[in-house]
Amino acid sequence: MKFLTAFAAVSILLAAGAAAAQDYDDGYAEDRAEIINLQGRYLLAMDFNDPDAYASVFTEDAVLDWAGGEVAGREAIRDFLASGAYNPTRGAAEVEGHPAAYRHFVTNQVIKVDGDTARAITYWFQAGNLQDRGTMEFGMFGNYVDTLAKVDGQWLFTRREIYNEGIPSRFQAGADNPDPFLK
Repeated sequence: MKFLTAFAAVSILLAAGAAAAQDYDDGYAEDRAEIINLQGRYLLAMDFNDPDAYASVFTEDAVLDWAGGEVAGREAIRDFLASGAYNPTRGAAEVEGHPAAYRHFVTNQVIKVDGDTARAITYWFQAGNLQDRGTMEFGMFGNYVDTLAKVDGQWLFTRREIYNEGIPSRFQAGADNPDPFLK
């Protein structure tokens, strides 16, 4: 626990230093907070298998690009989650009255806002309790590359690319730095 507390403190100090080095437009903090909230809503909908809430964070013509290919359009994205095609608890040990769970976490969020559009690069990792419900296991990790739009005052994903360092065709290790502030 002390390690996590120290890690969090160092992360906050580093983030504060990086933020101080940039000049931001008025409204950036609010836009950033709304985008971070959107990312959290995406994860909650995915982790609790809520297809309607999952689809609601995407524009009507959005594209979800994941290990299984591209899914185009809000309704198709909704149907994708409802289908069970993505189910990290598949094959988990059976424990009566205590289903297995996976939770996704995000960190290292770099968000560049340009008017009513934005780009974000966000690290993710997942943990679950697939074997012993009392023991957390770390799963995969990777990053999201997001394109977003503000539609009727609400930030939504227009494209979400999911990279996973554990899948040979979906990793970004060794690629160029995707930081949108460098482009």
